[in-house]
Amino acid sequence: MSSSKLSAALPTHTDRKAYVVWMAIIWAAILGGFGLDFIRYLHETPPPPIILHIHGAVYVVWLILVSVQIFLVEAGDVRLHMRLGWATAIFSAVLVPMGLAAALVDQVRQIGHPDYAPQFLALEFEEMIAFSTFIIAGLLTRRNPAEHKRYMILSAVAISDAGFARIWLNGINHTFPGPFGWWIQYFWGITLLLIAMLAWDWFKHHRVMHSVLWGAALLWGGEVIVTILNFSPSWKASMAALVKMWSYAG
Repeated sequence: MSSSKLSAALPTHTDRKAYVVWMAIIWAAILGGFGLDFIRYLHETPPPPIILHIHGAVYVVWLILVSVQIFLVEAGDVRLHMRLGWATAIFSAVLVPMGLAAALVDQVRQIGHPDYAPQFLALEFEEMIAFSTFIIAGLLTRRNPAEHKRYMILSAVAISDAGFARIWLNGINHTFPGPFGWWIQYFWGITLLLIAMLAWDWFKHHRVMHSVLWGAALLWGGEVIVTILNFSPSWKASMAALVKMWSYAG
């Protein structure tokens, strides 16, 4: 049996609880991380522009759509799940430019502040590249439920670092020095989720699905590149030029 047929033949109902748990962890990270940061956000001076509010709303609606799809599969309503899937795909296409625009606007607002860090845009770009890749892969593997669902979970994992990072920075509040310390602060949560997904496949199915292997490679590889760029003076200078060129602060 080919690997694609084997993937499709896996008893996907045995994975349903795992999908629920993984999405619950992502929700906990988002609610916990942004909850810790919410008071600071409300008291920013000047107040955050409307585009940042819209970006947050689009992000939450997308998470709700994906969560509802998981619930529909759990409830056995596959037909509605498939119809809602196209709505989720369209919403995903909106999330990408919205995320990039919000990131640039936020950087423009920080020009002149002590914490201005235009090199941080590397993380935003990496997020959107990984997210888009997983969404496209999810659409292309619709007839392979096991791979399809993992790609959709991975798309949520790819944009969950904002919540996990806020938990670390505002909750754990411990800084390790150097590039490795920076990587831990921003990517510790994604790393734990990827390890959990790899371990689930290995112990439950005695093999790791291609989607999880490729997903882990893409995310961890991207994180290494982002961490290197974050400490690169030339990258910082080029991103500062991009921010200056963008200039729109909402």
